[in-house]
Amino acid sequence: MKVEKELNIKRPCLVVADLEKSLEVYRDILGFRLDYVSEASSDSYLYKIFEFPKSAKVTFAALSTENEPRALALTEVKNIVLPPVNAPHRIALVVRVKQVSERIDKLTQIGLKVIEVNHFKQPPNLSFTEQAFFDYDGHLIMLYDAKVDD
Repeated sequence: MKVEKELNIKRPCLVVADLEKSLEVYRDILGFRLDYVSEASSDSYLYKIFEFPKSAKVTFAALSTENEPRALALTEVKNIVLPPVNAPHRIALVVRVKQVSERIDKLTQIGLKVIEVNHFKQPPNLSFTEQAFFDYDGHLIMLYDAKVDD
């Protein structure tokens, strides 16, 4: 049997309190495609890795981009209260999107907190726009786009 030696990050898995509200952000505004939703069995590995109590009800959703199958997972957990996420933040999900400002406008309209936009250039002729926001569960998400200057 041949074992691949390539390093690969499969997908981040974000724990959320309300899957439908999270899909409003990740599917409807950012543009991920929902592949499937599945209720986790009581012996699911998700309970172990996230240390959910057995009383929790866990639902898993897989989302894709047009180029990356199952690039993001959302794990909804019910019957427990998720603790708040406090600063300093220890991780950010970085997502390349087109029209950063249009997406940030939509995120602002649904009441999510956004961080001031940042623009910068990189040689020889790249211009970047980046702007971060916090989703309903306090996850830090940074959106960016890069354009080639003429």
